[in-house]
Amino acid sequence: MPLDTIYLVRHGNRNNWEIDFDKKQYIPEFPTPTGNGADPTLNSSGVQQSYELASHISSPSFTPKPFRIYSSPFYRCIQTIQPTVEELAKKKQLGEIDLDIGTDLNVRVENGLGEWFGGIIFEPPAPVSANVLYTHFPTCLATNPESLYKPFVIPPRCGETLAQLHDRVAATLASIIAQADAEIAAAEAGQVTDSPRTSKAILISSHAAPLIAMGRALTGCMPTEFGEKDFNVFTAGLSTFIRRKPVSEDDQIVLGAVPDWKNGKGVGGDWECVKNSDTNFLSGGAESGWHFEGEASFDTSTTMAKTADSDTCVIATATAVV
Repeated sequence: MPLDTIYLVRHGNRNNWEIDFDKKQYIPEFPTPTGNGADPTLNSSGVQQSYELASHISSPSFTPKPFRIYSSPFYRCIQTIQPTVEELAKKKQLGEIDLDIGTDLNVRVENGLGEWFGGIIFEPPAPVSANVLYTHFPTCLATNPESLYKPFVIPPRCGETLAQLHDRVAATLASIIAQADAEIAAAEAGQVTDSPRTSKAILISSHAAPLIAMGRALTGCMPTEFGEKDFNVFTAGLSTFIRRKPVSEDDQIVLGAVPDWKNGKGVGGDWECVKNSDTNFLSGGAESGWHFEGEASFDTSTTMAKTADSDTCVIATATAVV
């Protein structure tokens, strides 16, 4: 059976940064492992959230377990799911949980899931490569990960409008879902004919703005106002989407291309959000929620920029997300 469950998790609470617009630099609160000022680590409460997330997902009652795992290339996103990957592998080895045949716990670094920098008026620092991330997360990524997985989408380096952000994540999700369907079919083809076909899930770790856009792309429900509070994105909050129907044979999936996802169509079939940034498993509950153009208390780092259009860069007046 094809992919039927998608889990979306926002990174945990992180350390902060400031932006020096004169020098066009991100200045981190603390030195970052990757040397990128816009790529901070989790703070102590974020680390605690990551371990509570791992306990939740690796518990025997949490089903279906992730069959594939994808992440934004930013450090805090992989750091958030690192304990989950390690705990799933440990409990599988000890025989405490079962994972489906063909499950791959190596995190796939997908740039199309990366941060949205909104209307930043200068080119933000690019995330490091998957091979560099492997040196920081050898228990989460396969050796030489870039030889095993190539990102479907690379975001523009000069900022994105809100519409471009939504289309970017729609293209990324459509490609990931198509890949997962194909890999699940291949894994099941190797099973004994009468063996049961179980539910399959993927786990995606990303950021506030892309995750809101992902919820809209999966369900096909694009509000008339970008600022509508439809999908929650609390730190380390876990959203669950269930597939209501597979992709039609008439749908042509072009990997990396923007699909026709609006007006209720959704990407990769019809998806329903059954858990909207669940935080019941977190001791601190719901923290650091965010919405487009939300209340000031929801923003821990924002930038505003004038609208600018050029052949190479499109920048819209918008609040940059954390």
